[in-house]
This record gives sequence, C-alpha cells and structure tokens, in this order.
Amino acid sequence: MSFLRVEGIKIDARTLPKHQWNADLIEFEGPLLSLYKGESGNDLLYAWLDCTATRNRWCIVPVDRKSLRDYLEQQKTLRELYLESEWIVIFHTGASSKRSAFLRTSWDRLPDAYLPEVDSYLTPEIATSAAEKLAEEITEAYFLGLDGELYIDDFSLVPKIYQQLYSFHYGLEHLDRPAVQGALSKLAGSWTGGFSAVHLFTGLNSVTPSIHRAKVSEVQFASPGHIKLDLLPDLARRIEVSARQIADDDSFVALEQYYSTVYRYFKGNKISGFDDERAISANLAPEIVTRLKEFIDFFFGLMRWEDYRSSFEYLDVDALHQLRVLLAYYRRLKRLRPYLVGGNLFLGCSRVVGSS
Repeated sequence: MSFLRVEGIKIDARTLPKHQWNADLIEFEGPLLSLYKGESGNDLLYAWLDCTATRNRWCIVPVDRKSLRDYLEQQKTLRELYLESEWIVIFHTGASSKRSAFLRTSWDRLPDAYLPEVDSYLTPEIATSAAEKLAEEITEAYFLGLDGELYIDDFSLVPKIYQQLYSFHYGLEHLDRPAVQGALSKLAGSWTGGFSAVHLFTGLNSVTPSIHRAKVSEVQFASPGHIKLDLLPDLARRIEVSARQIADDDSFVALEQYYSTVYRYFKGNKISGFDDERAISANLAPEIVTRLKEFIDFFFGLMRWEDYRSSFEYLDVDALHQLRVLLAYYRRLKRLRPYLVGGNLFLGCSRVVGSS
C-alpha cells in the first residue's frame, strides 16, 4: 500500500523554521490534530492524514489568531482552516518519529480524502481537555495609558518589559498545561550550569499560543494616548498588583532594602551570579539553602504573591535559581517605576487617558 499522490514542491526540512508543540486538540490512540507555535510567534496545526504499514503522513497548516479562536469555539470547521491557508506542508514519519519527505503544496492540490469533512467542527465529543481549556480563557481589551514626554526608545522598552512580565505570569498561571510544564523542565535541565533566568522569559513566551498572547490592537499617542492590547485579564491584574508595589514609595523602599540585603548575603557567602542572568551553578551548604528559601518567601510577601508560592515549586529547581528568577523579574519590573511615578504610564485605564 502506498500514499495517495500529492502535487507540490519538495523542500529541505532545514529551510523550515522550528515549531514547538503547544497542545493536542484531537486524539485517538495518539494525537490526530495538534497545535504548534513557530519561531515568529505564528500558530500551526499538525494534522494526521494517512498511513501505510510503516509510515504516517501528516500536514502542517498555518492558522491565524482569529481563525484558531473560531475553531476552538466551534465557529469554524477544520476544513475552513485548510481552505484559508496560503500553503500546506506534507511530511512523513516512521517508527523513529523522524520527519522526512517534506512537500510544499496547497489545499486545492490535496486529494479529497485528505480534506476534512464539511462539518469538521471541534465538538466536545472529539476535543481534548487541553483544547477545552484553551477555549475557556477569553482575552479582553486592556489599555496601557501613556502621557507626558516619551521617546522612541520608551515605546520599545515599555511593551518589551510588559510582555516579559506577562509571559512570566502566564507560566505560573498555566502550570497545568503539559507544554508549559515541559518548557519549564527543559529550561531547568538544558543548561549544565543550572537554570537560566533569561531563557525563562523567552521560553514561556514560546509556549503561549497566539490566542493568549498580548496582542497590540491599537497605538495612539498625542499626550495623552494609549497602547490598546488584547490579553488575558487575570494576567493583567497580576501585573497591576506587582506594579503597585514598585509605584508605592514605602513598598518600593522595602523592596530595594530587600534587594540590597540579598546582594550583601550573596557577596558575604561568595555566591556568584546575583545579577548575572546566565546559568550559574553552585554547591551550597544546607544553612545557606535554608536562608535562600527565607529570601524567596519574603519576596512573595513583599510582592503580595502569597498564593504563588506553591505554584513556584513546580519550577523544580533549587532555591538559588528560584531566587535568581525572582530577582530577574524584579529587575524588569523596576524599569517601569520611572514611567509609573512620573505619570507616563497607567496600567488598566478603561479609556484613553485624559478623555472625557
């Protein structure tokens, strides 16, 4: 038995960007339809097409944010996603799961047997629990209010920092998702030197599907102005809680004193990597580990994050690297303080700043 013939152009696998698994949407003795994320942040569907005695045939279908949301909510069929696609890539897998025989084609060149049915909705009968959870969380409009004198580097800094904070909270709020757990495990174990704080922020962003990412809907600035985002409101509120701690003078002083205390402790005990976000390894005495855990608990109290303590344990890394991740978060958050106290940035304004 052989596969059905498909017209297209053979391509080298090395020309394709890397795709990271995000969730399985349909399963039957294994995944039949899975959500992946590309390097540029775009979403892709991997769909099973056919098999022989030794190989499986799959296709990759690009999908935009709105269409993915519509499919998860049964507003669009899988067939419609195929018909909307600009391209489709076919590939084969064998016993080793290694991908081969890549072919770039389009939906209109596929045999009818490979096209989903006309009524191919993601119904509850076939949707995985992961698909249902992705569909449950709905993004909403959210404003970053802007005012005063701002420069082009401010416009690049503020959204970048906000995105990093958002990714961090997404990870802690979605540790029940296998893709998030897998990303954290990989981040914790891929560097022989230990957990890298830098890779934490980029790694968590890589497992945030487009339907949950903070998307820019509108940018307007005439002092006052705003950046209108479409994001998960619970995560935005988490960032607001953090921002209040650095905007309030008394809370900020307490955080800075804490930061200095931790720095002196690192220096006094010859622990490297206080402000180095690369992977650092260290063999520490039990009493030092105990003290580092106390620093972690104290940070959660200062940031009003008490309910995050148990979730943070899922990072499955030692106290030193947990603390270094928290310090990395704080350094990013602190960069927003001048904008907050200076009246240049307002989080969560429900309308354009200064409007009636």
